[in-house]
Amino acid sequence: MLKLFERNTIFQVVVILVVTILLWLPHLASPQPMPEPAPFAPLYSLLYNCHFSPLLAVLLAIVLVVGGGIHLNLILANVGLVSQNSLSPTLFYILFMSATADTLSPTLIVGFLVIAFVRLLLLHSTLLTISSDKVFGATALIGICSLFYLPSLLLLLSYLLVAVSYRLYSWRDWMVLLLGLLAPYILLWTVLYLNDSLAESFPAMAASLTPPQFSILISQFSISLVANGILLLFFAVSLFVLWRSFGEKTTLWQKNATAVMLPTVSAIALIFYAPAFPINLQIFAIPFALCATLRFTSTHSNSFGRQRHQWKNHLKDLLFLIVIVAAILC
Repeated sequence: MLKLFERNTIFQVVVILVVTILLWLPHLASPQPMPEPAPFAPLYSLLYNCHFSPLLAVLLAIVLVVGGGIHLNLILANVGLVSQNSLSPTLFYILFMSATADTLSPTLIVGFLVIAFVRLLLLHSTLLTISSDKVFGATALIGICSLFYLPSLLLLLSYLLVAVSYRLYSWRDWMVLLLGLLAPYILLWTVLYLNDSLAESFPAMAASLTPPQFSILISQFSISLVANGILLLFFAVSLFVLWRSFGEKTTLWQKNATAVMLPTVSAIALIFYAPAFPINLQIFAIPFALCATLRFTSTHSNSFGRQRHQWKNHLKDLLFLIVIVAAILC
């Protein structure tokens, strides 16, 4: 099945459409309203106050998820991380974004915006660093994400690790980082000041940034709980396998793959702001899309090798189906 999926673009499109329908059909049949905004979420509050109907909110969520998957696929293909004719990143991004989603939410919007953040951190030449305008854009996007979901400021952890990899140590790089991060807030604070509500925003920010008392909340045992655990386990194994294979790749490939996978660090930190199981998989969607794609990509070998390891191909086919079914059951 995987060989057919890799080689036949039409089959890939059909699988993606069918999986998307299966993931979202229950929510289209019984749409849920958007979740209420946090104490400090000005941009999300604007959307919430538009009073979208539950059905429209679900449709907007589907558009963001599918559009984000296609955009991510193009980005990864353009920098050579995945094959040009592969739509696997689109499929796996949709799986992780949709598995724990039921409507438009702050984390779903952030999961879409992080694609643009990652895009600015990718390299397209052997210079092995990024320009100041990209640093400003990436950190400004962190600021924008935080206006939808304030804890997404933890994306700074991922950026700082990328900065170490790209040797962005100069005072200019630090100033650009700070200016980019503050740019959305300067505009927001100006508006709040003119509306005489600036002072109220700071306690709201503190309330939104204070994590709840940490204790893992486990909902009633169900198949969806097991499915969530299977997807997380598969992601962890795929991430480990990918890290082990880094030595076989070029430096440019390694740095680009690292930039895509480092949002995992921020995603793990964000778990402390929603310490519940099943875990929200949307924050892991981008690194999962790359790791799963490379995990399932077949390696070329001679006919003897293919016959000798035929059982591995069957095992990959089974694992591929398990991942899809687990996402649907979530």
